Amino acid sequence: MRMNSSIAAPVLQIRKCGMNDLERVTALLREFGYPTTLSVMKERLQDMENDSLHCTFVAELDNEVVGMIGLRQISSYYKQQDCITEITALIVSEQLRGNGLGKRLVASAEEWARQQGCCQLFLRSGNRVERAPAHAFYRHIGFEKAGYRFIKAL
Repeated sequence: MRMNSSIAAPVLQIRKCGMNDLERVTALLREFGYPTTLSVMKERLQDMENDSLHCTFVAELDNEVVGMIGLRQISSYYKQQDCITEITALIVSEQLRGNGLGKRLVASAEEWARQQGCCQLFLRSGNRVERAPAHAFYRHIGFEKAGYRFIKAL
């Protein structure tokens, strides 16, 4: 049996986000329900690009950005080692969820955090019922639920 050599599997690449990704990252944030504009996102990405404590990765499938993860290294008062990494954003395009892209993005985050000397990776998530699938995903890839989040508007 001969295989048709013109059939190719999709190519997934996890890479650092650049300014060329601005439009697609903005679209992903909007898709996820975070209203933002290109100009606001341009400022944020530029600030984060120039800050060694931040890192943004994108998941690119066949040359199209279909996911992203934002990271922030912070110092800890309560951990023995000095730094921990927060996932500040994790988004996979809705039609591609459940295909391992989020897991690959988190694996890249873990690798980056270890390279920074961090001892822990954490994220925050709302407790709305529509977040239940995300919470199941986080538990599935090894996160444990710990504590509550309290906020106060200023």
